[in-house]
Amino acid sequence: MAVIYMYEKEEKQLKNLYDNIQVPIDSLDEAIFAGFQKSKLEEKRQLRRKKWFISVAAAAIFLFGFLTSIRLSPAFADYISVIPGMEKIVDLIRTDKGRMLAVENDYYEKIGVSQEKNGLKFTIDGVIADESQLVLFYTITSKDKQKILETEKVQLESFEGKKLELGGISMGSPLYSENGATTHSDMFEFYFQSPLQEKKLQLKVWVKGKKVKEEFTINFELNKDIQLKKSFVINKTISMEGQKITFLNADIYPLRVAVHVKMDPNNSKRILSFDDLRLVDENGETWNKINNGITANLISPDEAVIYLQSNYFREPKELYLVFNKIQAVDKDKAFVVVDTVKRQILKQPKGNLLRNLRVEGNELIFDLHTKKEFNAFLFTRITDGNGKELPSNYGFTEGMNEKGITEFGVSIPNPKHQTNPISLELSAYPSWIKGNEKIKVK
Repeated sequence: MAVIYMYEKEEKQLKNLYDNIQVPIDSLDEAIFAGFQKSKLEEKRQLRRKKWFISVAAAAIFLFGFLTSIRLSPAFADYISVIPGMEKIVDLIRTDKGRMLAVENDYYEKIGVSQEKNGLKFTIDGVIADESQLVLFYTITSKDKQKILETEKVQLESFEGKKLELGGISMGSPLYSENGATTHSDMFEFYFQSPLQEKKLQLKVWVKGKKVKEEFTINFELNKDIQLKKSFVINKTISMEGQKITFLNADIYPLRVAVHVKMDPNNSKRILSFDDLRLVDENGETWNKINNGITANLISPDEAVIYLQSNYFREPKELYLVFNKIQAVDKDKAFVVVDTVKRQILKQPKGNLLRNLRVEGNELIFDLHTKKEFNAFLFTRITDGNGKELPSNYGFTEGMNEKGITEFGVSIPNPKHQTNPISLELSAYPSWIKGNEKIKVK
């Protein structure tokens, strides 16, 4: 099972919080002050990172970047205004058109169960669930103001003891408040490897602040029927700049659309990501890719399932897949090869965009130089010099700075003692092929 921790608060908020810390220089001798500054710099750096824990071979990840809110219809705005607590739910999902449609079509289910311990209260506000995914909305309230509050760990289990086949868990954003806050609302996303059938569930969550730490166990039940997917066979092959791709089928769930694709093994390029793949109906209404979280499951180098925002609650007469560019690199440059002892990048795609390899603890850290912000995580499977696959428990990235540098990092055990060279397979890279494709779904 993969666990994803998404740290997505705006960097400006974090900068304001930590730049305003006052250090009593006069009262510290030089050595203590230097150590304090180093500690604060590292704490600030860690908080600025967007970090997740995941089996990197299983998924492609896109971090928030610039998101566009979905415009609310007048009827929907009136609907949420009369239901207590709905405004905070909509604020969390307003960049995802499919989830907004689920709420608008009364597919959101209010739960409203909670547990309180030592001044901290955890409430499950509600859920949206389908066969492939469950989105759980929660609120943490505290009797005392908290400057930092995060969910360290979360588990979802069947209350009746039956195993849930989880493929991943996405954790929302921690609370960072310069002045302190008493409430924090966010959501967990649970991804299933087999269709969800259990309706009596148990949530376990560990909440941590600077001076508080509690474990909560809450039982809840799904009363709404879980809507079944809608499946469409496509079987259409296209060619873009000589690269052949077959679109096999599309499964439309209430929370997302899964598009199954296969690449021709004789292609000269490794297809990495369909940046602007979207669903378009006969009226031009568009549903884009998932814009914050898991965008694809990588079955093999030549096969993937791509996730789009869902049009489940629309019934268009016609529906098309449209795209204009694809991330791709030459197959012989589909790996970044490094020497962790010499701290050298031995091989990468043309352009020398990756530079300044560092080895810090169990982390390999790179600088990516681009003219525009690039938000997709770069790496998937990692192997040593003997071809042995190395486990990677987490990856992270820091946002693009004013010099056009984005920091990417990935963990491997004891990197300086592994058999070199280390090869990191690419799952994304700022290199594209282009065209104009429109494929009929229905």
